[in-house]
Order: sequence, then structure tokens, then C-alpha cells
Amino acid sequence: MSRQELEERIRRRAYGIWELEGRAYGNHEGHWHRATKEIEEEDLADRSKGTPRKTEPPH
Repeated sequence: MSRQELEERIRRRAYGIWELEGRAYGNHEGHWHRATKEIEEEDLADRSKGTPRKTEPPH
């Protein structure tokens, strides 16, 4: 996965987190950090299982 693909995946996840939290402004860095951590953990778990990463559907 390219850096650009990873950033797009994080962006989509952070946007989803923002929506789940009621679309309140002012915590974009927190959403980005949380999204990055979640994706890193998912990818690590997938690699340890030998499972290919699933592509997230577009929003």
C-alpha cells in the first residue's frame, strides 16, 4: 500500500470517527491519531494471521 493510499484510509476512518462523535469541531488531531492507531492495529493483526487487508468501502 502506498503512503497516499494509507493516508486516504486514515482520512476516511477519522471522518467516520468524527461523525460517530456527533460532528463536533475541534478534535481533528485526536480523530486522526485514533484512526491511525486503529488502522495500525488492524494491519498488525491481519499480518500476524496472514489475512490480507480488507479495502474499506468508499463513503
